[in-house]
Amino acid sequence: MDVKLGICNFCFPGTGLFAPQLVREAGLDGMSIEYGAYEKGYPLSQKIIRDLYLDAQQKYAIEYPNIGCSDGDFLPFHMRPSDPRFETVRRAHFDAVDAASYMKIPAVFFSNFNASLVETEEDMEFTARRYRELCDYAGEKGIQIGCECPLSVEKQLELVDRVGKVNFKLFYDSDNYSYFTPFRQVDVLDGIYPHMMNQLHVKDSTEGCIANALLGAGVSDFYGSIAYLKEHSYSGWLIIENLYEKEDFQNISPERIETVKEDVKRLKEAVR
Repeated sequence: MDVKLGICNFCFPGTGLFAPQLVREAGLDGMSIEYGAYEKGYPLSQKIIRDLYLDAQQKYAIEYPNIGCSDGDFLPFHMRPSDPRFETVRRAHFDAVDAASYMKIPAVFFSNFNASLVETEEDMEFTARRYRELCDYAGEKGIQIGCECPLSVEKQLELVDRVGKVNFKLFYDSDNYSYFTPFRQVDVLDGIYPHMMNQLHVKDSTEGCIANALLGAGVSDFYGSIAYLKEHSYSGWLIIENLYEKEDFQNISPERIETVKEDVKRLKEAVR
């Protein structure tokens, strides 16, 4: 298995521009960065912010594997044109692709949970329509578009068929299905693997919580996911998404960076 190890920028204390230095301090190869939220004016839409991230990238010799668009937790990805926010959000999605192109980042992925969860046939139709539009735009720039969601394997494969674009990929997470769904993690991984992006999230949880346990110490079958990836000679990124500000982690060490380092150690041992 040929992998690079990363982390989401919001997992670190301070997030944002403190994170690149901490990525290097933790012994990781890179980090995922966030495009930002509608309510905060999408910070990565600003050229100065993009340039500051690029400066930090050079200074600390790290990579940015993707730009994440998690605003879908609060604003429907399948938003209808009648919504007064529709054009603003639509333009922001395209601009996230522009940011990736400008920063030479290979992928943009979208979170289809909560407000963006596909629950009806119409939701599926509008979700597929938005992804097709984004894939066409991103394809011209050589950028992949990813979808992270808690849908069944069947529904995820249906979405792949409806989008029908070679640069549309599914984004796996080693814990989401154990928390949000009744599905077994490795069953989902096996079902979507042929259509999966070469990037994924790893995190772990205690029963009834999410992203609050050291890798391998929770209930998500973290090691089962890693074993599957090894068996299939996975090549790509493993990106930590544990939320180290949670109380369970504070009990491990008062310095969150030390807890991050423990997770990095566990991840390196698992993929060795």
